[in-house]
Amino acid sequence: MKHIFKFIFLFFFLFSQSILSQSKEDLETKKQVLKTEIQNIETLIKKSTNKKRDLLTNVENLKFKINLQKDLISNINSQLNIIVDQIESNNLELKGLSEKQEKTKKEYAEMVLKSYKHKSSLNKIMFVFSSNNFAQAYKRLQYYKQYVKYKDKQINEIKLTTKLIDSVLKGLKTQRAEKQVLIDENQNIKDNLDNENLQQEKMILEIRKDEKRYANQIKTKQKQSLEIDKQIQKIIAEAIARTKNNNQPQFKLTAEAKLISKKFVENKGKLPWPVEKGLVVLRYGKQPHPIVKTTTIQSNGVRILTNDNQEVRAIFDGIVYSIIVSKNGSHAVLIQHGNFFSVYKNLSEIYIKKGDPINTKQSIGKLSRNKSSGQTILNFSIFKDGSTENPSTWIYKL
Repeated sequence: MKHIFKFIFLFFFLFSQSILSQSKEDLETKKQVLKTEIQNIETLIKKSTNKKRDLLTNVENLKFKINLQKDLISNINSQLNIIVDQIESNNLELKGLSEKQEKTKKEYAEMVLKSYKHKSSLNKIMFVFSSNNFAQAYKRLQYYKQYVKYKDKQINEIKLTTKLIDSVLKGLKTQRAEKQVLIDENQNIKDNLDNENLQQEKMILEIRKDEKRYANQIKTKQKQSLEIDKQIQKIIAEAIARTKNNNQPQFKLTAEAKLISKKFVENKGKLPWPVEKGLVVLRYGKQPHPIVKTTTIQSNGVRILTNDNQEVRAIFDGIVYSIIVSKNGSHAVLIQHGNFFSVYKNLSEIYIKKGDPINTKQSIGKLSRNKSSGQTILNFSIFKDGSTENPSTWIYKL
């Protein structure tokens, strides 16, 4: 029975370690993603830090980096909590195993000592053959076999417990080392975060000295963005009107278009990113500006910060419905997916033309880099029957 309990303990010990390892792996994967995002934003900050006229962008980038570092600290704290729990659990297991080991060794020593006092190896034979009759000899032989079996069982139990203790001690050594590494890493990030918070405060104070001018800059950019969105909504409204769907604000779809719409909906939350790599620096909806709190931003999509010369790709199969060419060289592409449209803005080059069939992840153009800020940003939106949708609910882990 004791062996069964030992086996059960070993099974659950290894199983619990496996679950915790999986959780740690998930956190470690997320940590590496955060580190990559921080590196990307650091590169961008270095490109635009010297541009005083773009102070607002610099503060936005720094704030974004600070938030990422806070997420990283939270991630590391979660990893630390898991390791602390593991160490506490292993210490309890070690205590229980050590007590059990001590008890078993004591019982075994007493048994060996008692055996040594009462009979030698020759006495074992005499113990059987000195019996008064065959029945007594048989019973003594069975007793001796049980004694040997019990002794072997005690030895095996001691060996098994020793292995378990060694395993727990090895795990504790590894966990304590991991804990110290995470503590050191966390402290380094916190030190850096303190410095950047001070830097951010100084920059914000400089902006507040001329907050009205910066607020006007934000409003101007917001106006330009909304004007493009109105143009896009007008194109979609005209497309709906051409289908003559009894004056209803939605498309009258062909069988093929209905199938595309159905498949598009079926892939909700699983659609690929419109760029291979990037960071979402502005999300969907009405929100206060991250720096100039007196100004409100209406975002009809998301802004994705990405690398220079980054190509844009279609999120799903469809047809190029329209291309909006801008005088400033920042163009937009509308791809129709039944009664849905995906919209890609801020392209400097376009690889496709109106009416072209498009496949999922097909490159449709290259993004424009803002000369004043040094940023390469994709403005991405999703429309359904002329109304905007939150891209984060459609794109995988956006």
